[in-house]
Amino acid sequence: NLVANLVRLGFQGKVYPVNPETDEIAGVKTYPDLKSIEGPIDLAVIAVPYNLAPRLLKESIERGIKRVTVVAGGFSETGEEGKKVQKEMARLLRQNGARAIGPNALSPINAHTHFAVSFFPIPRLNAGGLSFIFQSGLYEPRLDWLFTDFNLHLAKLIDLGNKMDLNEVDVLSYLSRDPETRVIGIHLESIEGEGREFLRLIREASRSRHVVVLKSGRTEPGAQMAASHTGVIVRGNDLVFDAALKQAGAIRAQNIEDFFDLSRALERFGPYRLKGIRLAVATLPGGEAVVVTDLLHQAGFSLPRLQEKTVEKLKPVFPPWEISGNPFDLGVTLQFHDPRKLYSTLLEAVAQDPNVDALAIQLPPRISNAPREFFQPFLQPLKARKPIALWLPGVPPGRDEALRWLEDQHVPVFPSPEKALKALFALYRSSLVKAI
Repeated sequence: NLVANLVRLGFQGKVYPVNPETDEIAGVKTYPDLKSIEGPIDLAVIAVPYNLAPRLLKESIERGIKRVTVVAGGFSETGEEGKKVQKEMARLLRQNGARAIGPNALSPINAHTHFAVSFFPIPRLNAGGLSFIFQSGLYEPRLDWLFTDFNLHLAKLIDLGNKMDLNEVDVLSYLSRDPETRVIGIHLESIEGEGREFLRLIREASRSRHVVVLKSGRTEPGAQMAASHTGVIVRGNDLVFDAALKQAGAIRAQNIEDFFDLSRALERFGPYRLKGIRLAVATLPGGEAVVVTDLLHQAGFSLPRLQEKTVEKLKPVFPPWEISGNPFDLGVTLQFHDPRKLYSTLLEAVAQDPNVDALAIQLPPRISNAPREFFQPFLQPLKARKPIALWLPGVPPGRDEALRWLEDQHVPVFPSPEKALKALFALYRSSLVKAI
């Protein structure tokens, strides 16, 4: 699978599978050992059992390879003997000026060059501006879903594993200067690098990028599990860490779903910022409007009163009686007007209202077959530099061509109003940091 992914994804670099027991893997010629390969090698991916990995790391360094990924586990996470072997490998790297990811790691991935170190058969890599730092393979069983239904657009992904050499400070330093990275998602069990430098880098990165952090090992049992998983010791008070992250300008995710949702959404919003908390809302069921009103106030948003001239622009699509302009009742108005006219009138009018900072709009069901012209009005708010978030229950955006097109225009689509509002508030929080 490691080799087949590179072939399937169309990686243009040279690949040299090393295996003494076969002539080819996935149609690529194999070599019996490292010495048989002519020319320079940029990266060695050591994918053998843990008892063979130290010897092959030594052979790679002797071959002049300065960059290594060690895939196998069985080191610091297994006890004192494993820690001892891992320290010896780290010493070997330092003495020879080499750098390594792992052990107990799968990565890196670079979507822009179609490069992926992964066991999971990756169907495609959608290139974008989101880069991830992981301390474990949290993402690995989700790769198919992330790149299909979820419509994730990736720049880089680095899984650090046991952090024998490279740690979160090294990788954050790199990604904070990477021109292809606009959003950085960081999953941590521990901070192995210097803590002050880590927070300084987050503060620096947050001035020009969005940063989302998922910190596990928050409870004592969770910390003990981290020790058995990647061999790290989780220290420090979680409340202090939380406050430090906020001061540095990062968005803290509360769980795995939150982490992926917010990271993806901030990347899909693209260059747009949210400078205020005044939200224009439109829902289909009236009952949903009540729920969404509660949600947005709990999130910290407000429902502004639309200007009179905005209401006048909306009246042609009102039912035969007066209704509220915000939240706007799509369900009632759709009984009297064509959906294209309704959405077009609503979006054009509200986008121009100076009392509105952003829009959250529900899409009608069975929208997949609508022509492209139907979706053009959803770009109106962006012309006024106002973010817009849509929600459509039950339809994964990556499975629908029209929704993928919307997201490519920086209009993210969510499966629920809760997720849409959370994403908008994360955008607002992150935009405040950039305004300082």
